[in-house]
Amino acid sequence: MLSRLRIVLVSPSGPANIGGVARIMANMGLGDLVVVAPRCEVHDAAAVAYAAHGKPVLDDARVVPDIPAALAGCVRTYATSSKLGLYRRQAAITPAEAAAEALQVATRGPVAFVFGREDYGLQNRELLHFDRIVSIPAAESYPVLNLAAAVAILCYELRGAWLALEHQPPLPLAIDPGVATDDQKQVMFARLFDALDAVGFFFGQNPDHLKYALRHLLGRLDLGVNEVDILIGMARQIRWYVDHHPQRTDRSTRPPA
Repeated sequence: MLSRLRIVLVSPSGPANIGGVARIMANMGLGDLVVVAPRCEVHDAAAVAYAAHGKPVLDDARVVPDIPAALAGCVRTYATSSKLGLYRRQAAITPAEAAAEALQVATRGPVAFVFGREDYGLQNRELLHFDRIVSIPAAESYPVLNLAAAVAILCYELRGAWLALEHQPPLPLAIDPGVATDDQKQVMFARLFDALDAVGFFFGQNPDHLKYALRHLLGRLDLGVNEVDILIGMARQIRWYVDHHPQRTDRSTRPPA
């Protein structure tokens, strides 16, 4: 099951960090490393040195151009972040909670844990790509961890959750064709957000908080392919209605409470 847990680094700038992550993953039995648009050479000498006996993980690391490519095929996606507004703080879960949930979901397909840049993490708009947000409960006076340290904490919790499952009846492993993958859900959210924006649902100066709420509300569900298709069809119909009844949509005034 550990082979279905994917670690994703977004635009890392330090080859030593990449190598350190590869070593940590090897320590904890994980092997699927994906690097998004790196700002350094992934197989730099420093990366190889810090990887040590985790070099096979580094050698097999895949480099992709963007976050959607890194999440392709995943049935659940987690973003790690310490930059949490009020809603995201309420919705965020701990590494231990995420690990226990991820091991259950991994029976149906790949699961990704994504880590942001060393200097400024994941951008707020990038958090809309993910089903859940994971926050390490560090001291509020200095909550930002080194990249490799943050990965170590998550990988440790993932291994612990996996070890706990060893004492239970084995879970059947299969790629469930009925469970929606990330790329299918991304299409759904793009259509939903467009349709809801067209009817004025995202009204106000900071509409993203509603997008985060919807993204993580639906992200907690194991949506099936048919359910995603239904929501895409609903969004398409809303958009069609707005386009054919423009006089009914006045976006210059606040909608009724």
